[in-house]
Amino acid sequence: TLVTVPQELIDAIVAGLEAKGDLEACSLTARSFVTPSQSALFRKKSLRWDSSSRIAPAFERALSLLEQFPHIGCHVRELTIDIPKFPASQSILVAVLRTMNNLERLGINGHAQDWDNLVPELKDAILDGISLPSLRRLHLLRVSSLPISVLLHAASSVGVLSLNLVTALGPHDISLNDGDNLGTLILPSCLTTSALLHVCDFFLRLRNLQRLSIEIQSSGYHRTIITSSSQSLVHLELDCGAFLTPLDLPPLPNLQTLSLSLAKAVDNNRSHLPTNLSSTIASLPTHSPLLQRLNLTVCVPRVEQNPVWDPESPPFPLFQQNNSSPSTSYKDQSALPCLRSIHCHLEYSEPSLDRTGIYFGRATTRFVEAMRAKFPAADRDRILSVGRAERKSKIDYFEHLP
Repeated sequence: TLVTVPQELIDAIVAGLEAKGDLEACSLTARSFVTPSQSALFRKKSLRWDSSSRIAPAFERALSLLEQFPHIGCHVRELTIDIPKFPASQSILVAVLRTMNNLERLGINGHAQDWDNLVPELKDAILDGISLPSLRRLHLLRVSSLPISVLLHAASSVGVLSLNLVTALGPHDISLNDGDNLGTLILPSCLTTSALLHVCDFFLRLRNLQRLSIEIQSSGYHRTIITSSSQSLVHLELDCGAFLTPLDLPPLPNLQTLSLSLAKAVDNNRSHLPTNLSSTIASLPTHSPLLQRLNLTVCVPRVEQNPVWDPESPPFPLFQQNNSSPSTSYKDQSALPCLRSIHCHLEYSEPSLDRTGIYFGRATTRFVEAMRAKFPAADRDRILSVGRAERKSKIDYFEHLP
């Protein structure tokens, strides 16, 4: 007697598989395994283009597959594409995009091309992709002269939006009718962020922005956008660079996570943390009284001999050891009663550098010692963790975006 396996069990089995070979084998097992296996196999796809080439073979292969098996397009949920510079390849990309109507995440690398130079059909296909009811996350990289109307439409439609090296053009008086959907905004490039905020002032009227990632700028535009969403922000990520500009955060009554990334300075064979970091930590109870997690990433340059951290540097404010009462818990006396964890990470300024060598290993060991000395009370209460940052992809900017 044949036993019929419930489809729910089959779906659960396939959901537990990650290896491509296992999924391919499952798809050949029985008809009931085909759809869930193909759904997993084609859920996340990238169509990349070598900017030194006049052809885009990955696009041609994708189109050939989709023409042979049209149903595969409906399985693609996360798509990352490069926009080729040649009209013929752009037309192939149009045909590929037209088959994918269930996208949830879309990443686009425009390779610094002007929006007006794209073939009209590709612009229409991209706009249709942004308009998909299923799309929740949109990431744009290196797109020039993007109409503000496109950004406005995206900000009104998706829940997660990132713009890196994106320039916008259009009238300044466009208003955001519905800013409730956008909960995460990522603006990592200081080269264009100021211009974006000048032109796209609807970013300052987002009503439900909970997560913001932005670079600190001497112009102060980072503070402008932080202040505009100060009541709703829950997670704030700041790239402080050399941290030459004081942070001066506004009151953030609902902030739970603050992540700071900064570059260290080296003088006379000593590694110093910026003084603005100490003042920022000292002000945490004032602007973020409900803070639960503090993340600190320190970027170091590539060096053959890593200098030692300044041994004379005092502990951060709020985290000094209470010598008069060493048994008193930091959390009992802290002005940050909700603080549960402090994570400190070390990484190279250039993510592609090898971090397995002896020099980075020594640097990490010294970094651990230095951070324990900077956060002695947190270290004693075991809310401090120190180590290497997660290694980022050498080639895929989109990989670590939500």
